[in-house]
Amino acid sequence: MPLRLPQAKILKFSFLIALFWTLGLTIELFLTLKGKSFCEASSCLVVGELARLRHREMVILGLAYFLGLLTLLAFWRPERDFFRKGLVLWVGGGFFAELVFLMRQALEYKLFCPFCLVVGAGVLLSGVAIFYFFKSSLSILLGALGGLFLGFYLTVNPLTPLKEQAFPAFPERPQVPDLILIYSPDCPHCHEVLDFCQKLPKANLNLCPKDKALGVFRILGLSGVPVLIVDRPPRWEILEGSGPIMAYLKERFGAQALPETPENLNGLFIPETGGICSDLQPEKCQ
Repeated sequence: MPLRLPQAKILKFSFLIALFWTLGLTIELFLTLKGKSFCEASSCLVVGELARLRHREMVILGLAYFLGLLTLLAFWRPERDFFRKGLVLWVGGGFFAELVFLMRQALEYKLFCPFCLVVGAGVLLSGVAIFYFFKSSLSILLGALGGLFLGFYLTVNPLTPLKEQAFPAFPERPQVPDLILIYSPDCPHCHEVLDFCQKLPKANLNLCPKDKALGVFRILGLSGVPVLIVDRPPRWEILEGSGPIMAYLKERFGAQALPETPENLNGLFIPETGGICSDLQPEKCQ
Protein backbone atom coordinates (compact mmCIF):
# COMPACT_ATOMS: atom_id res chain seq x y z
CA MET A 1 0.00 0.00 0.00
CA PRO A 2 1.32 3.49 -0.76
CA LEU A 3 2.64 5.65 2.06
CA ARG A 4 0.56 8.49 3.35
CA LEU A 5 2.07 11.87 2.50
CA PRO A 6 3.21 12.78 6.06
CA GLN A 7 4.94 9.42 6.41
CA ALA A 8 6.70 9.82 3.07
CA LYS A 9 7.98 13.23 4.12
CA ILE A 10 9.19 11.89 7.46
CA LEU A 11 11.09 9.06 5.79
CA LYS A 12 12.68 11.48 3.33
CA PHE A 13 13.61 13.88 6.13
CA SER A 14 15.12 11.07 8.23
CA PHE A 15 17.04 9.82 5.19
CA LEU A 16 18.56 13.25 4.52
CA ILE A 17 19.50 13.71 8.20
CA ALA A 18 21.10 10.26 8.31
CA LEU A 19 22.97 10.97 5.07
CA PHE A 20 24.29 14.30 6.34
CA TRP A 21 25.48 12.81 9.65
CA THR A 22 27.02 9.85 7.83
CA LEU A 23 29.11 12.23 5.75
CA GLY A 24 30.13 14.17 8.84
CA LEU A 25 31.17 11.06 10.75
CA THR A 26 33.07 9.78 7.73
CA ILE A 27 35.08 12.99 7.64
CA GLU A 28 35.70 12.70 11.39
CA LEU A 29 36.89 9.13 10.93
CA PHE A 30 39.45 10.22 8.33
CA LEU A 31 40.55 13.05 10.63
CA THR A 32 41.16 10.60 13.47
CA LEU A 33 43.41 8.56 11.18
CA LYS A 34 45.60 11.66 10.93
CA GLY A 35 45.50 12.34 14.65
CA LYS A 36 43.01 15.20 14.35
CA SER A 37 39.37 15.71 15.29
CA PHE A 38 36.48 18.14 15.04
CA CYS A 39 36.22 17.98 18.82
CA GLU A 40 39.36 19.12 20.60
CA ALA A 41 37.73 20.66 23.68
CA SER A 42 38.83 19.47 27.10
CA SER A 43 35.34 18.10 27.74
CA CYS A 44 35.75 15.81 24.73
CA LEU A 45 38.93 14.42 26.27
CA VAL A 46 37.28 13.89 29.65
CA VAL A 47 34.26 12.07 28.22
CA GLY A 48 36.58 10.04 26.00
CA GLU A 49 38.50 8.86 29.06
CA LEU A 50 35.23 7.70 30.63
CA ALA A 51 34.17 5.51 27.71
CA ARG A 52 35.14 1.91 27.09
CA LEU A 53 35.84 2.63 23.44
CA ARG A 54 38.37 5.07 22.07
CA HIS A 55 37.12 8.12 20.18
CA ARG A 56 37.74 6.54 16.77
CA GLU A 57 35.80 3.43 17.79
CA MET A 58 32.90 5.59 19.02
CA VAL A 59 32.91 7.38 15.66
CA ILE A 60 32.74 4.01 13.88
CA LEU A 61 29.83 3.01 16.14
CA GLY A 62 27.94 6.19 15.28
CA LEU A 63 28.73 5.72 11.61
CA ALA A 64 27.38 2.16 11.76
CA TYR A 65 24.13 3.44 13.27
CA PHE A 66 23.50 6.03 10.57
CA LEU A 67 24.55 3.63 7.78
CA GLY A 68 22.11 1.07 9.15
CA LEU A 69 19.37 3.69 9.21
CA LEU A 70 20.19 4.72 5.64
CA THR A 71 19.99 1.09 4.52
CA LEU A 72 16.57 0.55 6.11
CA LEU A 73 15.23 3.76 4.56
CA ALA A 74 16.80 3.17 1.14
CA PHE A 75 15.22 -0.29 0.80
CA TRP A 76 11.97 0.67 2.48
CA ARG A 77 8.95 -1.45 1.48
CA PRO A 78 5.73 -0.08 3.00
CA GLU A 79 3.85 -3.32 2.38
CA ARG A 80 6.27 -5.33 4.52
CA ASP A 81 5.83 -5.23 8.27
CA PHE A 82 9.46 -6.29 8.72
CA PHE A 83 10.75 -2.90 7.57
CA ARG A 84 8.47 -0.94 9.90
CA LYS A 85 9.37 -3.00 12.96
CA GLY A 86 13.03 -3.16 12.04
CA LEU A 87 13.16 0.62 11.57
CA VAL A 88 11.52 1.29 14.94
CA LEU A 89 13.81 -1.26 16.64
CA TRP A 90 16.93 0.28 15.11
CA VAL A 91 15.94 3.86 15.89
CA GLY A 92 14.89 2.89 19.42
CA GLY A 93 18.26 1.32 20.14
CA GLY A 94 20.18 4.35 18.91
CA PHE A 95 17.87 6.82 20.64
CA PHE A 96 18.09 5.23 24.10
CA ALA A 97 21.84 4.53 23.85
CA GLU A 98 22.43 8.19 23.04
CA LEU A 99 20.09 9.17 25.87
CA VAL A 100 22.30 7.27 28.33
CA PHE A 101 25.44 8.94 26.94
CA LEU A 102 24.00 12.43 27.39
CA MET A 103 22.30 11.79 30.74
CA ARG A 104 25.50 10.46 32.28
CA GLN A 105 27.41 13.46 30.98
CA ALA A 106 24.83 15.80 32.51
CA LEU A 107 24.22 14.07 35.85
CA GLU A 108 27.43 12.18 36.61
CA TYR A 109 30.28 13.69 34.61
CA LYS A 110 28.75 17.20 34.89
CA LEU A 111 30.03 18.33 31.52
CA PHE A 112 29.11 17.80 27.88
CA CYS A 113 31.17 16.67 24.92
CA PRO A 114 30.21 18.95 21.97
CA PHE A 115 30.81 16.13 19.52
CA CYS A 116 28.42 13.87 21.46
CA LEU A 117 25.80 16.63 21.45
CA VAL A 118 26.02 16.94 17.67
CA VAL A 119 25.73 13.17 17.17
CA GLY A 120 22.86 13.09 19.66
CA ALA A 121 21.07 15.81 17.69
CA GLY A 122 21.36 13.68 14.56
CA VAL A 123 19.97 10.62 16.32
CA LEU A 124 17.08 12.67 17.73
CA LEU A 125 16.20 14.45 14.48
CA SER A 126 16.35 11.30 12.38
CA GLY A 127 14.36 9.15 14.78
CA VAL A 128 11.81 11.04 16.84
CA ALA A 129 9.25 11.41 14.05
CA ILE A 130 9.66 7.74 13.11
CA PHE A 131 8.56 6.87 16.64
CA TYR A 132 5.46 9.00 16.16
CA PHE A 133 4.32 7.67 12.79
CA PHE A 134 5.40 4.04 13.07
CA LYS A 135 4.19 2.91 16.46
CA SER A 136 5.18 -0.60 17.50
CA SER A 137 5.28 -1.05 21.26
CA LEU A 138 7.22 -4.34 21.17
CA SER A 139 9.85 -3.00 18.77
CA ILE A 140 10.22 0.18 20.82
CA LEU A 141 10.59 -1.87 24.01
CA LEU A 142 13.22 -4.18 22.51
CA GLY A 143 15.10 -1.26 21.00
CA ALA A 144 14.99 0.63 24.28
CA LEU A 145 16.34 -2.35 26.23
CA GLY A 146 19.13 -2.90 23.73
CA GLY A 147 20.00 0.81 23.65
CA LEU A 148 20.02 1.15 27.44
CA PHE A 149 22.25 -1.89 27.82
CA LEU A 150 24.66 -0.63 25.16
CA GLY A 151 24.70 2.89 26.60
CA PHE A 152 25.49 1.78 30.15
CA TYR A 153 28.01 -0.78 28.94
CA LEU A 154 29.97 1.72 26.84
CA THR A 155 30.00 4.43 29.49
CA VAL A 156 31.66 3.85 32.83
CA ASN A 157 31.58 5.15 36.35
CA PRO A 158 34.31 7.81 36.64
CA LEU A 159 36.09 5.59 39.17
CA THR A 160 36.29 2.64 36.80
CA PRO A 161 39.39 3.86 34.88
CA LEU A 162 41.09 4.55 38.20
CA LYS A 163 40.32 1.09 39.57
CA GLU A 164 41.55 -0.53 36.37
CA GLN A 165 44.87 1.34 36.58
CA ALA A 166 45.35 1.13 40.36
CA PHE A 167 47.71 -1.30 42.07
CA PRO A 168 48.20 -2.00 45.79
CA ALA A 169 50.80 0.06 47.61
CA PHE A 170 51.69 -2.92 49.80
CA PRO A 171 51.03 -6.16 47.88
CA GLU A 172 51.85 -8.32 50.89
CA ARG A 173 48.97 -6.82 52.89
CA PRO A 174 45.21 -7.48 52.58
CA GLN A 175 43.65 -5.19 49.99
CA VAL A 176 41.39 -2.29 50.98
CA PRO A 177 39.38 -1.86 47.76
CA ASP A 178 37.55 1.35 48.72
CA LEU A 179 40.70 3.51 49.06
CA ILE A 180 42.30 4.96 45.92
CA LEU A 181 45.25 7.30 46.22
CA ILE A 182 45.99 9.46 43.20
CA TYR A 183 49.67 10.31 43.34
CA SER A 184 52.70 11.46 41.43
CA PRO A 185 56.07 9.68 41.78
CA ASP A 186 57.94 12.98 42.24
CA CYS A 187 55.53 14.40 44.85
CA PRO A 188 57.13 14.38 48.34
CA HIS A 189 53.74 14.70 50.04
CA CYS A 190 52.58 11.52 48.30
CA HIS A 191 55.58 9.68 49.72
CA GLU A 192 54.78 11.22 53.09
CA VAL A 193 51.34 9.59 52.95
CA LEU A 194 52.82 6.25 51.88
CA ASP A 195 55.42 6.31 54.67
CA PHE A 196 52.66 7.08 57.17
CA CYS A 197 50.46 4.30 55.80
CA GLN A 198 53.32 1.84 56.07
CA LYS A 199 53.31 2.29 59.85
CA LEU A 200 49.66 1.15 59.99
CA PRO A 201 49.90 -2.64 59.49
CA LYS A 202 46.27 -3.14 58.41
CA ALA A 203 46.20 -0.13 56.12
CA ASN A 204 46.63 -0.31 52.37
CA LEU A 205 46.05 1.98 49.43
CA ASN A 206 45.35 1.42 45.75
CA LEU A 207 47.73 3.68 43.87
CA CYS A 208 46.72 5.39 40.63
CA PRO A 209 49.18 7.69 38.81
CA LYS A 210 47.81 11.14 38.20
CA ASP A 211 48.25 10.88 34.43
CA LYS A 212 45.75 7.99 34.49
CA ALA A 213 43.16 10.01 36.44
CA LEU A 214 42.83 13.16 34.35
CA GLY A 215 39.12 12.64 33.81
CA VAL A 216 38.36 12.59 37.53
CA PHE A 217 40.67 15.56 38.10
CA ARG A 218 38.79 17.64 35.56
CA ILE A 219 35.37 16.56 36.80
CA LEU A 220 36.14 17.32 40.45
CA GLY A 221 38.18 20.45 39.75
CA LEU A 222 41.27 19.05 41.47
CA SER A 223 44.66 20.54 40.78
CA GLY A 224 47.19 18.70 42.91
CA VAL A 225 48.23 15.45 44.57
CA PRO A 226 47.94 13.50 46.78
CA VAL A 227 44.20 12.87 46.56
CA LEU A 228 42.46 10.05 48.42
CA ILE A 229 39.12 8.81 47.08
CA VAL A 230 37.02 6.80 49.51
CA ASP A 231 34.52 4.88 47.40
CA ARG A 232 31.26 4.67 49.35
CA PRO A 233 28.54 3.96 46.76
CA PRO A 234 26.60 5.86 45.69
CA ARG A 235 28.87 8.65 46.98
CA TRP A 236 32.58 9.39 47.16
CA GLU A 237 34.59 11.05 49.88
CA ILE A 238 37.43 13.17 48.50
CA LEU A 239 40.44 14.10 50.64
CA GLU A 240 43.09 16.39 49.15
CA GLY A 241 46.49 16.98 50.71
CA SER A 242 48.69 14.83 52.93
CA GLY A 243 47.34 16.21 56.24
CA PRO A 244 43.65 15.29 55.78
CA ILE A 245 44.60 11.95 54.21
CA MET A 246 46.88 10.95 57.09
CA ALA A 247 44.27 12.08 59.61
CA TYR A 248 41.70 9.84 57.92
CA LEU A 249 44.10 6.87 57.85
CA LYS A 250 44.98 7.33 61.51
CA GLU A 251 41.30 7.49 62.49
CA ARG A 252 40.44 4.39 60.45
CA PHE A 253 43.51 2.26 61.09
CA GLY A 254 45.21 3.98 64.04
CA ALA A 255 44.12 1.42 66.62
CA GLN A 256 46.11 -1.14 64.62
CA ALA A 257 49.28 0.97 64.45
CA LEU A 258 52.71 -0.27 65.36
CA PRO A 259 53.80 0.27 68.98
CA GLU A 260 54.77 3.88 69.62
CA THR A 261 58.49 3.43 69.83
CA PRO A 262 60.48 6.63 69.24
CA GLU A 263 61.05 5.77 65.57
CA ASN A 264 57.36 5.02 64.95
CA LEU A 265 56.05 7.91 67.03
CA ASN A 266 57.49 10.43 64.58
CA GLY A 267 55.88 8.53 61.70
CA LEU A 268 52.40 8.93 63.21
CA PHE A 269 52.72 12.67 63.64
CA ILE A 270 50.20 14.56 61.50
CA PRO A 271 50.99 18.14 60.46
CA GLU A 272 48.36 20.81 61.09
CA THR A 273 48.20 21.74 57.39
CA GLY A 274 48.03 19.29 54.53
CA GLY A 275 50.76 19.29 51.92
CA ILE A 276 49.92 19.26 48.24
CA CYS A 277 51.86 19.46 44.98
CA SER A 278 49.82 21.64 42.66
CA ASP A 279 49.82 21.91 38.89
CA LEU A 280 49.44 25.66 39.33
CA GLN A 281 52.92 25.77 40.86
CA PRO A 282 54.67 22.66 39.54
CA GLU A 283 58.01 23.87 40.82
CA LYS A 284 56.68 24.05 44.38
CA CYS A 285 55.06 21.71 46.83
CA GLN A 286 53.22 23.50 49.61
